[in-house]
Amino acid sequence: MTQTNDPIPALTRDDPAAHSGDVVGDNVAALKDLFPQIVTDGKVDFDVLRQLLGDTVETGDERYGLNWKGKARARAHALTPTLATLRPAREDSVDWDTTQNLVIEGDNLEVLKCLRKAYAGKVKLIYIDPPYNTGNDFVYPDNYTDSLSNYLDLTGQRGEDGAQLTSNKESSGRFHTDWLNMIYPRMLVAREFLRDDGFIFVSCNDAEVANIRTFMDEIFGQDNFLADIIWKKSYGGGAKVKHVVIHHEHVICYIKSKSVVERIELPPDPDALKYYKFKDAKYPIRGPYRLQPLATTSNDERANLRYAIPYNGEEIWPEKQWQWERGRTFAALENDDLVLEKRADKWSVSYKQYLKNEEGVERGAKPASIVDGPYTQTGTAEIVALLGDPKLFSFPKPVGLIEAILQYPHPDRDFLVMDFFAGSGTTANAVMKLNASDGGKRRFVVVQLPEKLDPANTEQKAAALFCDQLGKPRNIAELTKERLRRAGSKVEADNPGVEVDTGFRVYKLNTSNLKPWQPDPGNLEASLLDAVSNIVHGRSEADLLTELLLKTGIDLTTPAVESTIAGKHVHALGGGTLIVCLADIADDEAEGLGHGIADWRAQLDPAGQTTFYFKDTGFASASAKANVAAILRQRLGDRIAKLASI
Repeated sequence: MTQTNDPIPALTRDDPAAHSGDVVGDNVAALKDLFPQIVTDGKVDFDVLRQLLGDTVETGDERYGLNWKGKARARAHALTPTLATLRPAREDSVDWDTTQNLVIEGDNLEVLKCLRKAYAGKVKLIYIDPPYNTGNDFVYPDNYTDSLSNYLDLTGQRGEDGAQLTSNKESSGRFHTDWLNMIYPRMLVAREFLRDDGFIFVSCNDAEVANIRTFMDEIFGQDNFLADIIWKKSYGGGAKVKHVVIHHEHVICYIKSKSVVERIELPPDPDALKYYKFKDAKYPIRGPYRLQPLATTSNDERANLRYAIPYNGEEIWPEKQWQWERGRTFAALENDDLVLEKRADKWSVSYKQYLKNEEGVERGAKPASIVDGPYTQTGTAEIVALLGDPKLFSFPKPVGLIEAILQYPHPDRDFLVMDFFAGSGTTANAVMKLNASDGGKRRFVVVQLPEKLDPANTEQKAAALFCDQLGKPRNIAELTKERLRRAGSKVEADNPGVEVDTGFRVYKLNTSNLKPWQPDPGNLEASLLDAVSNIVHGRSEADLLTELLLKTGIDLTTPAVESTIAGKHVHALGGGTLIVCLADIADDEAEGLGHGIADWRAQLDPAGQTTFYFKDTGFASASAKANVAAILRQRLGDRIAKLASI
């Protein structure tokens, strides 16, 4: 058992470092930095905060916003750390040693919490296609008292039958409430993952679009709303429809901080090159140019856009108004960036639009708020081509739609994409396919609940039997992984010689590798013997390494280097920011191991400090532990961020 003066203290299940991050504590610290006078004994005095903020604080029960029963509890649940972890499943993965992509099985809220430390503020684009509120059951374990246990029951990982599903029928009286309680905490956590210039896209139908807009305004801020993109998903007359034929869905888009995204341009259309007919020697880096009219037909009259351009002794007036204000127009005229022509006593004014910008990057088109296709039928055809059965997934999104969304960060082609409602795997498929076509280095993290499939259920029968054919458990996550295996092979076959990452590492949500202290009152002796090791029985070294990466905040795909020091396996991750030795260490091995690790750390020479972890029960004695700790502290000093054991 660990003593309070332990030179290498053990990480217990209750240690804050074993959690996914103290979001509430971080929020209080941020407020304290801004307003130190509002925090007393670790508590926020809201009366003082209101005084400091003056009339900008909304008070009282009547205020604008979206409220429902359970909202406060859902928000609190999003802020609660998790004691869960992810366990590697190398046997389910593709190109484990080289891939930068992740496929994670589990309840996405718990998974997101697990990923908090390692991926917060690193995701450039999130796309999700959550279950639509159609009056059918949606399966998400939101028992707030113990969501991890609820998840294990629900997916049959504990107990015989798993948890029962909760109906979300329109007649239940809580049709919108249940759906909002499911999606709201996930969106709260999702915001933490976005970079300041990051985008989030959410697909939905008409049932919840109004609610999504309202609570996303709350989470992301009204000023960061980008667009309600209307996707025309189908065609046809809708012969069986009684009223209006619905051909569209919504894709709601926000930017985490719109102020840092200057403009959005999709990649240039190759067909547009034919319009750039003119050349001059003034800006060789910008290539050829085309002429665009400076006058506009807009009926939105603005006085500052209506003025005369003096030229050759004449005044040229627009029929309605110019696109640019006076200063910009006159500067362009003086710089020979305007072309003025007179035909039949009528002047035309055009500006030169070069193919490339000042940095030599080709200009693209602005994205449109209405997207006509590709259609849902295309998504189904893609599933048939890869898996052979259209009944495996209902209404899968087409790859082309997600490819278009992935190009919003253009010209950036090297960024992290996240989808925590992976479903049929379209997002990951689109990342691989787009990278193959444009040489991008985008990588993905996708999460899917391993929802059980019942062959007795007509809608699930085909999927359940397909899993049987694969020899895999009957759950949706198995379908997701198989689709991605086959999609990756197809991308490689369609693009011979092109270097593209079509692999993925699989991880599965589970309880922490650290055991809680749960003594058996009827057999305290056995409880004490069991507590000698705080590691859950059956957990591997790879399991422990994964949990350490998550708790230390290191990317799961960070290359790991292994070295044999004093006959022991030692792992270095993050270039040496994390060094781990989980071997058994005898008394006469401690000195050589301590010096060897210090020497290796010096060779790795990481930019920052290093966290060291050992196996608490691996030390043969207290003197062996003290010897290793003393050597490392003497040799490395303040280059040690943390020295601990598990």
